[in-house]
Amino acid sequence: MDINQAIMLVPYITFFLMLGTSRSSDTIAVHQNISDGQTIVSGNAKFELGFFSPGTSKNRYLGIWFKNTSSQTIVWVANRETPLTDKLGLVILDNQGNLSLVNGSGKVTWSSNSLASGTNILIS
Repeated sequence: MDINQAIMLVPYITFFLMLGTSRSSDTIAVHQNISDGQTIVSGNAKFELGFFSPGTSKNRYLGIWFKNTSSQTIVWVANRETPLTDKLGLVILDNQGNLSLVNGSGKVTWSSNSLASGTNILIS
């Protein structure tokens, strides 16, 4: 991930952190794994974070999209340049506040490279 990608991530995470109060369904806890097929829905139920495949592609991406719309409208993609090729990906939040995407082999394919430490990230 280059510095431009990291800078583009900051507004999205900040936006989600400012939208509401914490509930278990909209919070990622330290060392909590989110696997392909699981999602986190914002507190106001307008956004969803999870894995997706665009169109007929078999590649898997971690993204945020508008929830409850007639067609899936993606607003952010983490691993745009390094898609996963199977459904074995995991999203992990470490104790330094880094959100990481790990492939089925355990290799980190994308990371937020956060400088802030924390115990939870709120997706609200």
